[in-house]
Amino acid sequence: MGCRRHSSTHLPGSILKMNYEAIAKLAQNCIQHHPAIVLGSGSSAPHGIRGMAALACVLQQNVVPDGGAEERSWRQIQEALTNGDGLEVALQRHTAPASLVQKIVAQTWLTIAEDDLKLLESAAAAEEHLPLADLIRGLFRSANRTISVVTTNYDRVAEIAADASGHIHANGFSPGLIRRREGADPIRIHRGNFVARTVRIWKVHGSLDWFEDKQGQPVSLPLRDRLLDGFSPLIVTPGVSKYERTYDEPFRTAIQGADVCLSHASAILCVGFGFRDGHIQPKLVERCRQQNIPIVVLARTLTAEAREFLRTNAGTRYLALERCQNGTRCFTDDHPDGTELPGHNIWSLPDFNEMVF
Repeated sequence: MGCRRHSSTHLPGSILKMNYEAIAKLAQNCIQHHPAIVLGSGSSAPHGIRGMAALACVLQQNVVPDGGAEERSWRQIQEALTNGDGLEVALQRHTAPASLVQKIVAQTWLTIAEDDLKLLESAAAAEEHLPLADLIRGLFRSANRTISVVTTNYDRVAEIAADASGHIHANGFSPGLIRRREGADPIRIHRGNFVARTVRIWKVHGSLDWFEDKQGQPVSLPLRDRLLDGFSPLIVTPGVSKYERTYDEPFRTAIQGADVCLSHASAILCVGFGFRDGHIQPKLVERCRQQNIPIVVLARTLTAEAREFLRTNAGTRYLALERCQNGTRCFTDDHPDGTELPGHNIWSLPDFNEMVF
C-alpha cells in the first residue's frame, strides 16, 4: 500500500494533545510488533565510540601519504574537510588510490578498536550500563526466539549488549576463537530442547573483529589493540570505494541478510540512524511505503535525511523523537512539523525503554 495520508482516526484519540500517554501508546504499538532494530552511529556515541567528526580529526593527524597520487588525493580530502565537508562527503568527492584507502582503513580500525576495547572492559566490570541490553531483554519478554539488528557500525556495541542481556548473538561467523563464516545453514545453539534466544546482527559495513587473511579468506578473531601481521580489517570506510567493497564477502551476505530482515519486518525501531546509507535506506523506504508498518526513530538530532524520510516515505504510523531544549520534540503523521513534550527525554534509549516496558 502507498503512503497516502488520511485522517487521524487510525491513531489514539489523545494523540492530538501529544501527551506522554499518547506517545507511549504509539511507541508500545511498535514494540508489540517485535521490531527489527536499526542502529546508526548515534547509538554508539553515548558509549564513547567516536563518530565521523572525531574520526576525521584523527585521520588528518595520523594518515601519512607516500607522495605522488596519495599526496595529491589526501591534500584534496583535507581541503574538503577544512572547508566544512563531512568525512563521508569528502571521501566520496575525491577518489583515493587503493594504497591510501588501506591507510585510512587501518587508522579507522585502530581508532574505533581503542574505543571498543574500553567499552568491553567497562561492561565486563559492570561499570557501563547498556540501554540496548535492556531493550533486548524487554523484547524477549515474548514468544519470539530471535531479535534482528541491522547496523552500519563497525563497533561491537550490539554484541556486547546481547551478552549483557544474557542472550547469545550471531553475526555470520561460527562460534569460537578462530571463527569462519557460517555458510548457507546458520549455526543454531540450543538450551535444553529449544533453540536459544538469539540476537542476529547484520553488520553491513563489517566489524572490528572481521579480517581478511593472507589467502583472502574472511575470518573473525578476538579483538586486540593492534592489527595482526597478515590480516587486513574487513570494514568499509566512507567514500566511493565502500560500494565497490560490499560486492565481496562477507559484506554481500550481511547486506542480503539485512535486506531480508527489513523486507519482512512487521515494525522497525531506529536508534541514532541518520538515514544516509545507500545499503539500508531503500529497504526502509520500500517497507514503510508498501506496508505502512509502525516505525519509531530515536535521535539526539534528526538529520535532514531523516526528516525527508518521515515527510515522504514513512507512511502514517511513524513516531520520531529528538532532543529539544525542554525535553523531547515529537513527530507523527498528525504533527509532521513536530511538537514539544516538555520534561521527558524519551528521545534517549534509557527513557524510551522506561516508557515502553
